[in-house]
Amino acid sequence: MIETGHVPWISVIIVCHNDGKWLPRCLESLRAQTIFDRIEVIVADNASSDGTDEQAQRLISGWPNARLLPTGGDNGFAVACNRGAHVARGRYLYLLNPDTWLESDCLEQLYRGVEQTQASAGSAIIYEYEDDTVQHKGSHAFDVFCCPLTPRAGRDPKRLFCINGFTFIRRDFFLRIGMLDERMFMYVEELDLSWRIWLSGGTLVPVLSARIHHRGAALVNPAGGTRVVENRTSVQKRYLANRNCLLTIAKNSQHILLLALLTYGGLLLVETLATLLMTRSWRVAKHTCLDALWDCCRMHGHIRDQRKRIKALRQRGDFWILRFFRLGFGRWNEIRKMIKLGFPKINQA
Repeated sequence: MIETGHVPWISVIIVCHNDGKWLPRCLESLRAQTIFDRIEVIVADNASSDGTDEQAQRLISGWPNARLLPTGGDNGFAVACNRGAHVARGRYLYLLNPDTWLESDCLEQLYRGVEQTQASAGSAIIYEYEDDTVQHKGSHAFDVFCCPLTPRAGRDPKRLFCINGFTFIRRDFFLRIGMLDERMFMYVEELDLSWRIWLSGGTLVPVLSARIHHRGAALVNPAGGTRVVENRTSVQKRYLANRNCLLTIAKNSQHILLLALLTYGGLLLVETLATLLMTRSWRVAKHTCLDALWDCCRMHGHIRDQRKRIKALRQRGDFWILRFFRLGFGRWNEIRKMIKLGFPKINQA
């Protein structure tokens, strides 16, 4: 139990929206953590309509170190995390989805790994939900489109350019660099945050001894339960992912890396054609790709304000960041998924 007035080591922020199916196992794994008496749990609920909020309140009832935080609407991952960060008391934050469960020493390993290296943030290895198949170790580099690249099979990253999945970060540093960009709503926020960590003088490390299991895409691709059995996405997910990649480049690039707006724009044109061929729907192709490009242009005022704020934080320029550049293709995992499960089915909503 955390003593009165004691500062927790870690505040875990779980963002929920109609995730009642996944929340019990997630919370059970937190309760089983070796340092449970040194963590705080904040369930940030984005106006769930399936009773997830009531379920969360029942599950954490009696915990001395947990609370339910209603956000007041379906505000997305970024807003929920930021509101949780404002009320959190921990030295570190762990930004989490409910379709996860942590091995019992995961948080202890993350804490000790980041503390020992004096890093600003870190990342655990992500495994499949039901087995020990590695899902992600983090991204050590980026390609010509500024898409994150993962190490080759069998290789462990020595340092990370980008966290993939769930960010473990010092709370004071998170607040100082502006938290998550709430205009992004959700998706790609970890790339944007990771880039800002590096350009602000921080460091990102992989903690290979920390293990977390993740279902992934649970809301847009629910078939198969705990296992992914089909390749499915949604129009909204593809739109947000594409728009937010462009926003990330436009905000964080200093000068030469702004060229990635052209390369990523070209990638979007290819994706537009591929989507049109797969779906035979101009509306779907237009919204997922071309609308993403156009809406990024329309957000020029937000980009200008963000660039001004980032300029005040910047300690490392584009030429320094270029040490993370590698030849490769960051979306190769999507191609492998298509080879294994077929062309993606796209939810219209």
